[in-house]
Amino acid sequence: MYVITGGLGQTGSALGKLLLEKKQLLRLVVRKDDARAQAWRAQGAEVVMADMGDAKALARAFEGAQGAYLMNPPDYTAGDLFARAQAVQAALVTAANEAGVPHVVALSSVGAHQPSGTGNIRTTHLFENQLRDLRGTCTVLRAANFAENWAWSFKPVPEQGVLPSMLLPLDRAVPTVSARDIGRTAAELLLDPAGQRRIVELHGPSPVSPNEAAAVLAALLGKPVHAEAVPESAWPAVFAALGFPPATVEAFCEMYRGFNDGTVSFEGTHQTRYGATDIRTALSACMSAPSQA
Repeated sequence: MYVITGGLGQTGSALGKLLLEKKQLLRLVVRKDDARAQAWRAQGAEVVMADMGDAKALARAFEGAQGAYLMNPPDYTAGDLFARAQAVQAALVTAANEAGVPHVVALSSVGAHQPSGTGNIRTTHLFENQLRDLRGTCTVLRAANFAENWAWSFKPVPEQGVLPSMLLPLDRAVPTVSARDIGRTAAELLLDPAGQRRIVELHGPSPVSPNEAAAVLAALLGKPVHAEAVPESAWPAVFAALGFPPATVEAFCEMYRGFNDGTVSFEGTHQTRYGATDIRTALSACMSAPSQA
């Protein structure tokens, strides 16, 4: 039986679907028991609720697992997202140890090897450090920039034909991978555990620039779309308007600076894998998702 934290999220859902297709017993750990959780139960998955910071509840959720997928989605509304991340990470590691989980696959990020200059990506650096305390084996899955992150900028695309971008310059491509491929790779790694700690760097089929993303959206919409640079001076206001506290605003700004100056990059010294979902397929799925309707 396999346990998935963040079971209703993008990567957790993709992973869960693949494991069910492979006839594996599945337990999803969720924060809210809603209609999506009921849909998973209807497919044969077990669903349990647990706060991600509650080590005892997580340990109960991990009982009997032969493998677990651990992820720590940052709490962008917390006054200190790094302190909150460390608390959740400690709970996950403690719970996995108490339940005796023999192998975990932990979602990390491109740039996680860097201790600073990466903004909110630093939460994954902290996570990797805490994962060293696991008694079982651990596979760290460092994923490239999510293709689905472009959906954050979709609002002005249909009417104005503009795709705003903080990734600069607009013709510079960055490693990009779809959530679907992250889930698929996590499933492969869970089903084929290593005998020791390993790090896997996951790219997409090819890196993607803002200009390329805009061209794909233009083809999908059948109308002109161009990428437009958002100047760095405007970034804080953009994130503050989303209701994020000052520490989170600065973390996002630092992350984009890190992408743009090359701080956020892969080490290139670990096992490398590549996803198969191209940017057109990924963006098409984003546009047809209910949240983008």
